[in-house]
Amino acid sequence: MLKKLGKGSSHRKSKDSDEGIFSLTSAYITLQTKLGLSSTNRCGICIKNVNGTYFLDTLREVQEFLRISSREFRTEHALVNDKLGYLWIMLRGMSVEDILVASNGIADTIAERGFRDQMLAAVFEFKKIVNPNSHVDSTRLEPQFLVYNYKRERFYPFVPLGAQEKRRSDLELTLMSIISKEVPWETDMTVWYPMWGMPFDKLRI
Repeated sequence: MLKKLGKGSSHRKSKDSDEGIFSLTSAYITLQTKLGLSSTNRCGICIKNVNGTYFLDTLREVQEFLRISSREFRTEHALVNDKLGYLWIMLRGMSVEDILVASNGIADTIAERGFRDQMLAAVFEFKKIVNPNSHVDSTRLEPQFLVYNYKRERFYPFVPLGAQEKRRSDLELTLMSIISKEVPWETDMTVWYPMWGMPFDKLRI
């Protein structure tokens, strides 16, 4: 399904193509208050790999940006190639704002180098808030995701069901209904592509 994310031209062209992703700074508060979902402050940026030294130089520039800005944005990162050959830049910060600023810096760097079309999606992870007095093991709770499709500049939900390649469509529709007016939302459900095998395990919770 990742291949489909890279097909076609952008659905729309905004003055600032990264503007929509920052709508998450208010939407995550709505998710917390209305659905009891908390951001794990982790995200993954999926990129289509390109052969060649110029692309490798771009990745080195991205890593240098992340190294220099890690204290200011309070982030950690990891670069991971998945089993399908896609590159993931995994980020973890102290807040949603941290990872949004860092991910925007990554997108700007890649775009300036001429590789914007290689950027497929940014995936943001959320989990249910657990009462500290309960006996629920928060590490066993299934995550829920918001996917920002760079090609279409819109968000859509993705809620996998355990290790199975199945989805919780009911929860996805709930996510949509709660924040569809706060973020640029993908109304065409045929392009709510699943993102199996995301390497979030490469970052600490």
